Amino acid sequence: MDSALRRVLLIALLGAVVIAGVWWLRVAGWLRSARARADSEFALSERAHHEGDFESAMRHMQNAVKLDPHFVEAREGLAAMYEQHRGLDAAVAEYERGIKEDPQNEARYCYRIAEMYFVSRQWEPALKWLKRSGDLDPNDFHVQRMMGFCLERMGRWQEAERHWSQMLTKNANSADVQRGLERVRRHLKNAKEQSGKGG
Repeated sequence: MDSALRRVLLIALLGAVVIAGVWWLRVAGWLRSARARADSEFALSERAHHEGDFESAMRHMQNAVKLDPHFVEAREGLAAMYEQHRGLDAAVAEYERGIKEDPQNEARYCYRIAEMYFVSRQWEPALKWLKRSGDLDPNDFHVQRMMGFCLERMGRWQEAERHWSQMLTKNANSADVQRGLERVRRHLKNAKEQSGKGG
């Protein structure tokens, strides 16, 4: 066999090896984007969660967040699993990590933290995180509405009335806001009547 033919065969063989190697790396997932791998980890986490394997579900969700720190749904899923299996503090810590790693979604993460505190009836920290979220996105109706509820539950009725009144100027057709303001005014009226009867 002459040297020109050997060179052609060697180049063809090397080409086949490179193509096979690239194909294998692609199949193994090494050549996929970080987001594509994060999506796969997210899907594996959901499957494990539905099968009741919570440790695997958390591990896959952690991998998804590590691969793509801007994958909001993965971070929210991980924080929800932490809250369910490790407690509120672990979930809050995950969102605080998210605020550092993914600052463009800070308002959303602050709202999620506030939601967890609200559900666990911890009004002060809920209000603190709502105010932080509201400072970042003052037009978020859900944040503003939850602030009104927190103020009521904390017994800060005058402040709640001002808050609901301000909301009503921006959301005149919102039944939630109208009911909130009516509820607070009714409470203030009853409290005034009760204090008048006692004196």
